[in-house]
Amino acid sequence: MKKIKCFLLGFGLGAIVFTGPKVSAFDGLHNIKVAFSNRPIYIEGSKANLSNKPILYEGTTYLPMRDVAQALGKEVLYDTSSRTIYIYSKGNEPTINEGKDNKQQDKDLAKQQEVSREFTINNISIGDSLEHLKSKLGEPARKDASEYGFTWYIYNKDYINYMQVGVEDNKVVAIYTNSINWRSKKGIGFGSTAESTKKTYGIPLSYIQKGLTRFYFNYDKESASTFLIDNCFATFFYDIHNNNAVTSVYIIDKDTELAFKSYYGKSSQELMDAYSRQIFDLANAVRARYDLKPFIWDDKAAKSSYLHCKDMADNSFFDHNNLKGESPFDRMQKQGIRYYAAGENIAAGSKNGIFAHEAWMNSEGHRKNILYDFDRLGVAVHFGGDYQIYYAQNFYTPR
Repeated sequence: MKKIKCFLLGFGLGAIVFTGPKVSAFDGLHNIKVAFSNRPIYIEGSKANLSNKPILYEGTTYLPMRDVAQALGKEVLYDTSSRTIYIYSKGNEPTINEGKDNKQQDKDLAKQQEVSREFTINNISIGDSLEHLKSKLGEPARKDASEYGFTWYIYNKDYINYMQVGVEDNKVVAIYTNSINWRSKKGIGFGSTAESTKKTYGIPLSYIQKGLTRFYFNYDKESASTFLIDNCFATFFYDIHNNNAVTSVYIIDKDTELAFKSYYGKSSQELMDAYSRQIFDLANAVRARYDLKPFIWDDKAAKSSYLHCKDMADNSFFDHNNLKGESPFDRMQKQGIRYYAAGENIAAGSKNGIFAHEAWMNSEGHRKNILYDFDRLGVAVHFGGDYQIYYAQNFYTPR
């Protein structure tokens, strides 16, 4: 019995924080700093009087377009409806079609989107109406909070076709699935190689520009790639233990992503519960691929997980054993759990439950715990501490 406990615990060590405590813990986006330049700018031999200061970043000077255009005697017009910038001379004004009926514009846009949509999963695409979503998939099993403010509609009744659909203002703005039954318009889907994905969609993004700030991705390039496709940010997660094949996809509307100016969500019980339940569902969905029985949710294991997450955050440590020397098995026994076999996964710093799960699946020890023949699983999340957010999974098979 003791050998089983130590063996499974060993698989759990390391979690998301593999080496550097402040770098590899954060798998997503970072702020940058820029400087304002006071150096004079000359346009066609004359010193330009710019109303906005140029910006210096990594050796390059960036000038405000409107100021430069006006210094050259040009006019600048921004058409908000088409999001188009026009630079022109007086007397040569651009023609903007404003006479089209709004309903006709909506129809034309819908037709254009239908033709160009790269991702349609279970008949659902970004931009679809809530009415369309329900007509195709029905009512969700659960509705969860998200860090973005939209609501996740969770479809988990058939784990082999697991899907989360983000809805805001009665419109689909996000989709995640680790189902084996999806494929993009260009043929990329579950099982496609990372190489073919990059060949199809080009060079992955290294950052997202939000206003004057660049948010850099910091996940391992072998584990995921993000592309801007059809006004959506699409992140493909790869399985490094299965020839770097695509294992899941996370698609979010461009405007929804750009409007979110933070990395982590705002701490709330609602959001912690959402992440916990999603991690539980994601574990069962990936088990369904291998014909493994689904875990049963266990409140005692969830409480043991939560207390350890809070302890790590409050006392600034990251380890399976707490500062009192108590192991996961000691803590589970304190909650009245009697087990034949048990194990634990912990993580810190992941953006949300999806990223935590995908990171665990690319770590051999954590992956083995998720795919091991345990009966029960409890998951918990806590905001705070050095890494901003902590995750834990406690697995066991009762006596």
